[in-house]
Amino acid sequence: MTSGSQQQFSLVSPRSQRDCVVDLIKGVACLLMAVAHVRFTEAPWLQFVTMAAVLFFATTGMNLAGIVEKRPGQESRLAANALFLIFAGFADNYVQNTLGMCDVFQSAGMGILAMLLLRRLWPRYWTWLFPVPFLIHLANQHFHWKTAAGGLSSFFLTPGLFPLLPWLSFYLLGAHLKKYRKPALGWLIAAAAVICLAMVSLFRPFHFDKFWMSPEYFLIGCAAAGLSVAALRRWLPGAGGNRLVEIRRWGANSLVFYICNNFVIRVLEMVMPHGVALFLLSVLITAVLLRAALAVQAFAGRQRPQTVLLAGATLVALTLAANELLWPESFYFCTLASFGLTFSFVFCQPAWKNLSRAMTRPRAQSGGARRRNEELARA
Repeated sequence: MTSGSQQQFSLVSPRSQRDCVVDLIKGVACLLMAVAHVRFTEAPWLQFVTMAAVLFFATTGMNLAGIVEKRPGQESRLAANALFLIFAGFADNYVQNTLGMCDVFQSAGMGILAMLLLRRLWPRYWTWLFPVPFLIHLANQHFHWKTAAGGLSSFFLTPGLFPLLPWLSFYLLGAHLKKYRKPALGWLIAAAAVICLAMVSLFRPFHFDKFWMSPEYFLIGCAAAGLSVAALRRWLPGAGGNRLVEIRRWGANSLVFYICNNFVIRVLEMVMPHGVALFLLSVLITAVLLRAALAVQAFAGRQRPQTVLLAGATLVALTLAANELLWPESFYFCTLASFGLTFSFVFCQPAWKNLSRAMTRPRAQSGGARRRNEELARA
């Protein structure tokens, strides 16, 4: 599929064009995430489904590199949106009862800020640093700088959900694959990862661990990211990418999909605790709910940002008050009501993006400055 035929799925910024390969990989990550959130009995293979996080973070890095390398002056807008993700992550942590640990929103926000800083320090070679965060993580494991989950350190070092180190390696890896769009790069990185994996296996038993990020997990993640990008860059243009429009829609709106799917699974688990039926039904309902959420975002994007943000803050306050006063002892009522926090994020996200775009607009020139520039142009 050529860039001219790419379809825009985000209803917030309809003029921008999207990379269909990035959206498709992120859409597949959404599908794997839905599998990972369903309880299957006696399914050790589920640990490999956690590659969804690797693909999601790698494509986030690809999106950032695609913006900052081609459209100068976007750093302030991206930093503002990253801060919003970090703040919204506390809402998701409140729902998941994981306060004190770095969730997927906060990891994405901190990863974006870290990449912007690295690009500022090393503008030409910043993506080449992608192995470094994992190597720092290995040093943490060896010297035991951190030994328990929780606390502020869980936002930066393992153990934790998605601490900045070592997951920043996958953000930078995706940025590297996007910045240097050579067809052989993805194959080369995947081959190098497989060779390193074989060498590691010679000296230790195979240990696949996401929570502590074992070397095996990291190397398989690098291979998965490299192969995904290389294969789709090679075959998607001739494979009729339009037939995958639904999965690409999920990828283009992955954070909204994540929130909707979590809500749907939490509701369905009340009547069907686990299994394939729960997975299939959750994906179907999430796809429908996603369209409603995008319609709400489209509406919010047309309103005054201050009004939308005030409404979202009011919803957050009401949710917290209801959980504290009405059903503090009820797990299900408290959990379902808590989604009011994450749904407020969905509602406020377009308003925040509209505000952040103002940071990239050129300042209005005074009349005298405008006339001088016109005279210089004529000269």
